[in-house]
Amino acid sequence: MGLGSETTQFQGQFLVSMPDLRDGVFESSLVLVCEHNDAGAMGFIVNKPTEFSVQEIFEQLGIDEAAYLDPEVPVMTGGPVEPQRGFLLTNHPISEDVVEVLDGLFLASSPDVLPNAVDALNQGDAIFVLGYSGWSEGQLEQEMQGNAWLNVPWDADVVFQFPSADRQRAALAQLGIDPIQLSQGAGHA
Repeated sequence: MGLGSETTQFQGQFLVSMPDLRDGVFESSLVLVCEHNDAGAMGFIVNKPTEFSVQEIFEQLGIDEAAYLDPEVPVMTGGPVEPQRGFLLTNHPISEDVVEVLDGLFLASSPDVLPNAVDALNQGDAIFVLGYSGWSEGQLEQEMQGNAWLNVPWDADVVFQFPSADRQRAALAQLGIDPIQLSQGAGHA
């Protein structure tokens, strides 16, 4: 493997927090890594709902279409970085203002997209997250070596076909792992 390929190895991967990771927001989390390069990594926690509904956020933003949103659709915690900033993750391009960041994952950070997202949010084809997760240069690699995370290939179904409470288990199932099998204090061979 060449030097350059090492820096993007976690892009397009889920990170499943290991039992020893008891770092507040990342405890019991499933993070989708959307970007990983020499400068660091960026992604979103996809399994932790907030106490807010997307309808409430849309109302605060003055989006008329808020009335058509299912009030049970939660806002997700995307991570501790810029927690006041909203992002829309969807499995299809709902407008020209979205960017395909991974195969089958589209990202929008412009509020202009939100009125077009009501149907996708109601149908489970989109999630709205506040904040994101970020790692500085080499930080994610160190955490991986320290057994803080287990990486699993990205699968859109995990995010868009499962309720948030089941997403971590669904990601682990791709590797044939039951979360109960994960033990604390794992080491390297």
